[in-house]
Amino acid sequence: MVVVGGFLVGAILFAQVASPVHRIMDPLQFESLISIKQLFTTGGVYGVPAKAPDLTITTIEGKSFKLHELTDQNRVVVLNFWATWCRPCVEEMPDMEKVHLAYRDKGVSFLGIAAGDTAWKVREFLAQHKVTYRIAVDDQNEIADAFGGVKALPTTLFLDRENNIMKYHKGYLAGKELEENLRKLLTE
Repeated sequence: MVVVGGFLVGAILFAQVASPVHRIMDPLQFESLISIKQLFTTGGVYGVPAKAPDLTITTIEGKSFKLHELTDQNRVVVLNFWATWCRPCVEEMPDMEKVHLAYRDKGVSFLGIAAGDTAWKVREFLAQHKVTYRIAVDDQNEIADAFGGVKALPTTLFLDRENNIMKYHKGYLAGKELEENLRKLLTE
């Protein structure tokens, strides 16, 4: 398995270096390279662990819980990193709320993590936008860092019932795609 995996990674790296445009490689391409250590030791990709870290998270209302408590309740978790100043984040929130309402009684929990925002800014935002799922503030990026560092907003992670990270989505996530991902996770 390692030989096959090593060969595959070697082929990917060779294709990157042998590319006729290797001298002008976009810095973002480096992010798409997967390290052998990530593949074979942590099971994670792009610095995102295969298993969600067991963090204590405090919501904007001051309620604390361990992340694993959600999956221990046999629930799938949608973890959405967002910010009040992020236009795509704000644009996807109505879909997040709609899907949250449709799936909360079907074994799905939503958790919004306001990355790099202050608590008062998030409270001000929530006063103007109807969001009923849990929201936490990550003003020091501690939660984002525990997930390998969130490099773009919005970023949505899907956790299965065993606290495994099953999908990592960078950028805007349409409601239809969100529902498709949830349907797949709920049937697994």
